[in-house]
Amino acid sequence: MSFYVRIQRLCYTSLVDYYRSRLFCFVLTNQDNLEDRARAAYETWGHRCGRFVLITRLNSSRSYTIYENENINIKHDQLPIQYIPTLPNETYSHLPDKVREILLFLNKYYPNYDWYLKADDDTYVIIENLLRFLISTIKRRPKPVLYGYRFREDYYVSGGSGYVLTRKGLDLFGSYMNDNLLYARCNSTMEDMMVGSCLQKIFSLASYNEIKDLTLVGETIDDQGRERFHPLTFRVHFNGPKNKTKREWIYFRPFHHNLFGYEALSETTISFHYTVPEDMYQIHSLLYDIRQFDKEICRLQS
Repeated sequence: MSFYVRIQRLCYTSLVDYYRSRLFCFVLTNQDNLEDRARAAYETWGHRCGRFVLITRLNSSRSYTIYENENINIKHDQLPIQYIPTLPNETYSHLPDKVREILLFLNKYYPNYDWYLKADDDTYVIIENLLRFLISTIKRRPKPVLYGYRFREDYYVSGGSGYVLTRKGLDLFGSYMNDNLLYARCNSTMEDMMVGSCLQKIFSLASYNEIKDLTLVGETIDDQGRERFHPLTFRVHFNGPKNKTKREWIYFRPFHHNLFGYEALSETTISFHYTVPEDMYQIHSLLYDIRQFDKEICRLQS
């Protein structure tokens, strides 16, 4: 490896570390999942965010430490649960309302980040790949406000594979969605559809100066057309569904159609959905604990 290449890699690593502090990660969970799925997310990829919080309502019968601001340091075995007093009931039908309250809260109390990653407690995220991708978007014009796995409707992205709102996107959402009547006009039964639908509504109402350099959904595939965000498990995307004849949503809903097999997985993949805790720890170990033998050394010895 040349000295120049080594310096390039060192500089890019420093750049990723710098922008890491600009990434706010929040994971939707519930009290029943805190000690398995939520803890697995926190103990693996969650530590690699600039700021990471779990968001759920807690019953008084269970004892957890709740953090009300970002100036409190937590112990290594504690879960960083963010207190949001306006959260609705923890039911799937209330999920869009929950995400709305979260975004309004983050816009008010955590305004000093560049990107906000929403993920589920069964989403595994490769944070360094996410950061490298986001760094590559800084000079895009017009600037998207939402990134993720795109659907053919092209106004929203998959919630399960995780999505990113930019600072400007969160600011627009927070500025307009305090209005209950306006929110009712763009709400949906699915939280990811709600976010996209409400942003689309905002774009139709905002002044020219508010959105003159913006666009709604940004492209996330790599140069070979391979996906970075994946709404299903690694096994399904790599091997394809077990039932090859059943035409599920994955066949007709995506914006792109490179769905399964090695050619569908970007080398800079960012996320997978439906990842059980055991798989989270195994994936994490493969990525960060095991090192590839130096190819330059292999060539010198051959």
